[in-house]
Amino acid sequence: MRNFWNNLFLVRPAPDPSWSVKKREAYYAWRVILLLCAGMCMGLALLVLAIGPYSKRVLIDYLLHWQTLLLNTLPVALLALVFYGILGRTWAAFLLSGGIAFGFSLGNYYKLQFRDDPLYFEDMLILREARAMATGDHYSLFIDWQIMAAFFCLILGAVLLKLLAPGAFRPWWRRLALTAAGAAAIAGLLPVCFDARIYSDTRNFAHLNQWSATQEYISHGFLYPFLHSISPGQDRSGFVERPPEGYSKEDAAARLAARPDADIPEDRKISIIGLMREAYADFSRYDIPGLDVSGYDVYHALEAESYTGDLVTNIFAGGTVDTERCFLTGNYRLRNFRGNANSYAWYLRQQGYAIEGSHPYYQWFYNRLNINGYLGFEKYRFLEGDYETMTHAAYPEDSILLPEIYKDFKACTDAGTPCFSFSVNVQSHGPYPTTDTGATEYLKGDQYTDECKNAMNAYMTTIMETDRELQKLIDRLREDPEPVVLVTFGDHLPWMGDGNIYYEEMGMDVNASSNEGFYRRYTTRYLIWANDAARAILGHDVQGEGPAVSPCYLMNLLFDQLGWEGPGFMQAMDEMMEVFPIAATTGLTMTDGVLAGEIPEERKELYRQFQCLQHYWRNEFQYKSVLGG
Repeated sequence: MRNFWNNLFLVRPAPDPSWSVKKREAYYAWRVILLLCAGMCMGLALLVLAIGPYSKRVLIDYLLHWQTLLLNTLPVALLALVFYGILGRTWAAFLLSGGIAFGFSLGNYYKLQFRDDPLYFEDMLILREARAMATGDHYSLFIDWQIMAAFFCLILGAVLLKLLAPGAFRPWWRRLALTAAGAAAIAGLLPVCFDARIYSDTRNFAHLNQWSATQEYISHGFLYPFLHSISPGQDRSGFVERPPEGYSKEDAAARLAARPDADIPEDRKISIIGLMREAYADFSRYDIPGLDVSGYDVYHALEAESYTGDLVTNIFAGGTVDTERCFLTGNYRLRNFRGNANSYAWYLRQQGYAIEGSHPYYQWFYNRLNINGYLGFEKYRFLEGDYETMTHAAYPEDSILLPEIYKDFKACTDAGTPCFSFSVNVQSHGPYPTTDTGATEYLKGDQYTDECKNAMNAYMTTIMETDRELQKLIDRLREDPEPVVLVTFGDHLPWMGDGNIYYEEMGMDVNASSNEGFYRRYTTRYLIWANDAARAILGHDVQGEGPAVSPCYLMNLLFDQLGWEGPGFMQAMDEMMEVFPIAATTGLTMTDGVLAGEIPEERKELYRQFQCLQHYWRNEFQYKSVLGG
């Protein structure tokens, strides 16, 4: 067999001393060309993983766009070239390059399947969380035909290279030159991958939805958008934030300086308890056949005595910290926190509030231990050494969390200090069991699979338990002499089957291709409640239906109910909220009551100012004086 290939391609495992210079050069060129072709074929094969659970027709769309193909296949080929210079063997270089690309593609594939969220470069900073979620009881890894097809191509490519281009590449100076050439080619390719105009031009929505951030990513393949996510950018497609067009630090600073932070009057310093509920959704709003929604009566009764409204988030079925940190910071999109960052917690700390909270899960999850400190929290309780001593549950129960929140609130106010407490529960974290766990039967009907009913029953049972615990907490606060306001909201809709299959079974369209689908996919609820002691100070009932807003504005609504002006940034965002109440990173913005993908011409300058102020607030820390700086 080897002689056959040798005769066919006029090459041998090593150059024969009797060969002419021309034939010797052809020998070296053949191996390089073969390796490059193999690398590009591997990149092509990995596109079967890039689509995740979405339509296989997207693969055809990739093939019809040569830019997408090149930008997803060249990285594998050029990396193989670098490894060939280092290792000197084609098959080993291909196996290492293809294996690395396969590993990243597989991680992206699982993330799409489980969370409907692609892999970004910034996710490399939370690998510990990813490993824990993948290897624990949360998700079950699987192997399907797409994974097997990509793995088969990896092994087949290595075997063919071993047969077609055997032997070692020995001249050291040639190997050094090849390594340098490969590295230079990669360096030349990265600016192309980073180019925002090229990235925009290569989007393809023939079988994908342009308003879905996940599907927009998938429209580019995987390796290409993953590399693009390293680049400076104005949204999550960029790892390093790039200022908006026309941004001036001095101008933004002057705009905020014209609105100095307003102090909270001493006689209006009311404590705040915030609770973000994992995956809380009010399914009674969607008319799902066979779903018993009577359990929502408890929450609806609380809504009747509160100020409530729709919260239109940036995320769906995952990405908890986006809603959490947008609420705390006033940012409409997140940044990568690597140091102290502006937040409303810092402002309240400056006003003499104690800043604390709880999350009864691991402190490294989403790096909350460090980032909560960056956001101004003085004390934060986690699973380690704390809630783990109270329960053996993988996700500690809210029957433990909420009483602890109240206990911490009382300890704070008994010391004569107003409190800002913000906690995130974890009991209702998905995915939900698809086997019968004996949960209360909320979903009935022969039209549903057992898996769908089991998942919904487990989910509904969990959130109804939390509703009852929330009622108990509010009843305790109701009788408390300390003035306090409670704000609670959901972070995103729950996971309901890989590929949203259970949503489909229930007839709940969460495709964001229409305005109705967009709202259904991204909308949760918020609730602001005040006890009698707080209402006496405020002089009004905290009740009624509030506007639909993005999480970045929820603190604005809370401060408005409290009669506080707040920091200068919040004052500026009050004005922006009047025009842009929904500012989503998913492609849609509400402008003057109209939800659309484009900002009207007459509002573009105001929206640019909004982005500039947001950029300044995210990147220029204002509360150094709180730390004595």
